[in-house]
Amino acid sequence: MIDWIWTIDQASVPFLVWLQGFQNDGLTAAMRFFSYLGTEYFYLLLLPFLYWTISKRWGILVTFSLVFSTYLMGVFKWTFNLPRPPSPPVEKLWHETSPSFFSGHAATAMAVWGALATLIRRTWFWALAAALIFFIGFSRLYLGVHYPADVIAGWLAGGLVAWAVLTGDARLAPKLQAWPSLKILLIAFFVSLLMVFLHPRLIQENQWPAPNAVQLGGLMFGIVAGLVWDVKSLHFQVQGSWGQKALRMLLGLVVILFFYLGPKLIIDAMNVTSYPVVQSMRFVRYTLVGFAVSGLAPWLFQRLRLTV
Repeated sequence: MIDWIWTIDQASVPFLVWLQGFQNDGLTAAMRFFSYLGTEYFYLLLLPFLYWTISKRWGILVTFSLVFSTYLMGVFKWTFNLPRPPSPPVEKLWHETSPSFFSGHAATAMAVWGALATLIRRTWFWALAAALIFFIGFSRLYLGVHYPADVIAGWLAGGLVAWAVLTGDARLAPKLQAWPSLKILLIAFFVSLLMVFLHPRLIQENQWPAPNAVQLGGLMFGIVAGLVWDVKSLHFQVQGSWGQKALRMLLGLVVILFFYLGPKLIIDAMNVTSYPVVQSMRFVRYTLVGFAVSGLAPWLFQRLRLTV
């Protein structure tokens, strides 16, 4: 299968060269913008916004779609380990170091916006989601960092993950609500460890466990832990004035940044060089980030009367 994908990739190089023949400053800026919409930094704004101000259910399902589509992308990238388009003749207009197949931007765009469009069920939002999914994927071709096969495979994988998450929610959510908290937390922790230890080794850096898998496993566990606290005790409600919601976003982002940047600064200051220790601290760091989104920030909102 790898040889088959490689053959298709090589046959599409002339198309990428032709596509970049339309290159100009304005179009490049637009494509960079769409690629930014597929980065971790954008999702760190979008997903808390959904969870804190629009719908907790939408926020959590879209977050799980993002986490698992990103994880699946990493598994495929480091299993296939296919190179990105050659430069020259393709000009790279976006910095990437990971393997090519498949496109994480395309996968997460389909998983996030596809899941959200399915939940919202409005024609205008379907049109918006379709445009974002297309242009985020297309931007990866224009910027010279992916082949068409990478983008198409990413869309397919992201759609599969979104379908699995939404289907699983419909079937499992009523049962999970009746489970004791400890049982849910133990299962979530076990799944997070599986995510860490089953991820392929990063061949080029010879790293295991993979930092991306550690990050996603910790984030998933932290989100579940905060969600359990909320469902069993806090009962946070997103209703409120737009002024309250704006304050939630400002305060919540400060909390996230504290846990996102704080532990990293501590690790850097301690000058830790042991790879297992660094990755263990990474797991804790992203667990705290996930817990802050679904548990700690909603608790602060209630304490400061930023909810109804």
